[in-house]
Amino acid sequence: MFFAILFSIVIILLLLRLVTWMIGLGYVMAVVVDVLVIGGCSIYYAHNEWFVHIASGKAVYFWDVLLFVLIGFVYGVIVVLGTSMFPRIAGLFHYIIAWITTGFLYVFINYAVFGVVFGLLLDNEQMNTVVHIVIISVLALFIYNSRMRIFKQNLT
Repeated sequence: MFFAILFSIVIILLLLRLVTWMIGLGYVMAVVVDVLVIGGCSIYYAHNEWFVHIASGKAVYFWDVLLFVLIGFVYGVIVVLGTSMFPRIAGLFHYIIAWITTGFLYVFINYAVFGVVFGLLLDNEQMNTVVHIVIISVLALFIYNSRMRIFKQNLT
């Protein structure tokens, strides 16, 4: 039990360090993580629901790439314009995106390491989920602060 908690803390610290390092690279990396998550989920849906019906063979992948590029461009424009024109709404938006991205990476790493969505930190399943959500929320605060510094720096 102690080893699992210690291992989880090490994974969390590594995740925090990795994401802050990526965001520390600048504006592009802050947006790339978002575009990978949003674009990946969009392509996952669109590939099977739309593109297999409008294209055949390897042309389906052309539409996947085209959608990914379009999402990246539109998302970048929305984030830059939204941050400069509506700073308060953008602050909430950046926290939500930081929370979703951090949660996605946290769940992905947790699933890769433990084979379950949330590793067992407590015996009570509901409290275990609450603890994981609190951990994701705390990590998201660090990512949010980094994002706000990056976007304010690049817009001024």
